[in-house]
Amino acid sequence: MPAIPHVTRRGAIYYWRRRLPVEFAQSKKSTTLLLGLRTSDSRRARFLASQITALVDLHFLPAIMNQHLSQQQIQSIFRDVFTRHLSKLELVVARERMEPDFNAEDSRRFDRLMGWVYRLLETRGRAAAVDPRARDAMTADGLGEADIDEVAALLSMMQRQRQAAEPPERLAAIVEGVGGEPNPVNLGLAQEQIYRAMAEANFQTARRYDGIRVEDPLQIDEILKSRMSNYVAPMPVVAPPESHSPRPAQSSATLQGLQNLPSAGQVEPKTDIPGAAQIATVNARSETHAPGIAMPSKAHPGSNGATITLDEHPFVVFGEKLITRNGKSSDWDEKTQRQARQIYRLFGKLLLEQSLVDLTDLRQSHFGLLQDLLASVAKSYGKSPQDELRTTAQLRAIGAAKPVAERGLASETLNRHLTFLGQILAFIKGQGVALDRDIDLSLLRGKTRNSRGRQKRALFSPAELAAIFNLPCFKGCAGWTDKKAVEPGPYIFHRGLYFAIILLYYTGARREEICGLTVDDVQNPELIIEGNKRQMPCIYIRVNEARRVKNEQSIRMVALLPEVIRLGFLDYVAAIKALGYKLVFPDLKSPTSKSPMGDRLYDEFKRGLDRVLPDASARKKVLHSFRKTFGDSLKQAGVEAEIRGDILGHGGETVTEEIYCNPIALETMMTHLLKLPTVTAHLKPHPIRLLPWVQQKFKPPFSRKSRLKLLQ
Repeated sequence: MPAIPHVTRRGAIYYWRRRLPVEFAQSKKSTTLLLGLRTSDSRRARFLASQITALVDLHFLPAIMNQHLSQQQIQSIFRDVFTRHLSKLELVVARERMEPDFNAEDSRRFDRLMGWVYRLLETRGRAAAVDPRARDAMTADGLGEADIDEVAALLSMMQRQRQAAEPPERLAAIVEGVGGEPNPVNLGLAQEQIYRAMAEANFQTARRYDGIRVEDPLQIDEILKSRMSNYVAPMPVVAPPESHSPRPAQSSATLQGLQNLPSAGQVEPKTDIPGAAQIATVNARSETHAPGIAMPSKAHPGSNGATITLDEHPFVVFGEKLITRNGKSSDWDEKTQRQARQIYRLFGKLLLEQSLVDLTDLRQSHFGLLQDLLASVAKSYGKSPQDELRTTAQLRAIGAAKPVAERGLASETLNRHLTFLGQILAFIKGQGVALDRDIDLSLLRGKTRNSRGRQKRALFSPAELAAIFNLPCFKGCAGWTDKKAVEPGPYIFHRGLYFAIILLYYTGARREEICGLTVDDVQNPELIIEGNKRQMPCIYIRVNEARRVKNEQSIRMVALLPEVIRLGFLDYVAAIKALGYKLVFPDLKSPTSKSPMGDRLYDEFKRGLDRVLPDASARKKVLHSFRKTFGDSLKQAGVEAEIRGDILGHGGETVTEEIYCNPIALETMMTHLLKLPTVTAHLKPHPIRLLPWVQQKFKPPFSRKSRLKLLQ
């Protein structure tokens, strides 16, 4: 359901929220009107909100009309958007020129077409269409009928994808960024300037494809003047030859000045030459730091010009304090701490570049800038150690060089970053810093997919399971390497690709829960069943040194079916333990990488999966599909949802299920697990054969030297 204007949701209740015009605000610390709608029904909330908005507009609009943006503020918005969009287009073209089939005329044509799309959105709003007047204007600009039809198609596509207008929260951040009041009039003015600036940037094709830049003559003139200033040499003082002819008297001041002229290597750039000081500063910095590695620092206002580094920025300092506190209390594990530190340092870098050091100056617009940055970086941001050293401009440039599909963080990742930011803001307030009360990170949260959970990952059909467990890695392969593991041969290697896949099917556990098992997690407790002692092999899914678990409900024991024992899993664990390994699947762990072990398993498994199911990726058939198949098989066998939840590690739906009961007993669990279809009955048990490098305790062949060390 689309968002409701001026409405936010806290918990299950909807609230109407709107900023008051200055004329109505009684306190500068609280300029927002907040009304509880007393309903959790979105339809009821939409109706009430529309009534309140109409009533408020009736009283606010006269005041709002007197608070429009000044011409200077409008020009500031235009300048900022024009500069950013022009830079983006130039970066895109720079990347395209590297392609062997680059066609400048095709790119020039597309830029002009998009320029007209933005022009129509600027002048006709989000419901713009190619009307006769617009068609005449485009014809006069040299566009043909095919070009005009393509403009109409591009415009229609943007409208369908809801890109024909900027989000209200972003417009509000832009207006507030120039000191304006985010009322409907000013939001409309900002929207108009954004598309006007983007249209003009697109129409600047001569600079991108013909090399015509109006600033080049001035820039070259400044460079030449600066260069000439470095060649100024002192006038030599030459002793005149002895002569009896009279010579004019020379003042002692003149001689003193000539003698005190600096040598050629000591000449300072002339400060009266435009740009000379800046060029000297850039040269000094380029000699201090390696190319491409940013060392941000700013002068702290009020610190007598002392510079402040990223590590010293208050936001980063508070972030480290929060990380340390939550790390000591075990609220945040190592991965969570790393994720929090990443966003805290990125935002600190952004604030440093904005010359903002005093946290009381933080505004909503600064978080809007961060949202824009996260929307423009590559999806792979954070995976490279170099990202920590790059400036925000470099991160944007890398993102601009990527296809649109590989640009911008996913909504789930953005929301996670915003959650970390919300936690540090609360922490900073708790330390006594008076932050702006109008900062509301909920306005920036991305919309996550609302598709039904069961549709996100597909199940494996019985035929597909049969094809998977007939792969050479289960029946006999040519060798242990990734390529030979999916080629028929005489060898059976007991490894993650063998037992982890089998466990995923017969336990329904999550990918990392299986891949991160330790030998101590494989247990064989002795139970008394019907008066007789009986051992019940199981795996204990819990937090260990290798990985965490999703939540508290995930901590559980899962019984191992006799089929898993028949294929030699316990013998395999004993062999691994005898070699001194802690991990059940050491072949999935690289000592030089922090990537999840499940990634390695998927890389190995996907090669075989693509052979039996060529369209597996398109049909969302992945490792998690085993878990979905497990749950579905138990459901079809009549196993109750509460029991399935205990086995899968899900929380109960009611208080009765969640609190007033214990987890299902192993012996009871086994009776339900036996209802699973046995899909490996055709496989024969073989003597345990480990991977050669695991047997010899050699370094994994797929590990490589740390990328961070390679940069040093």
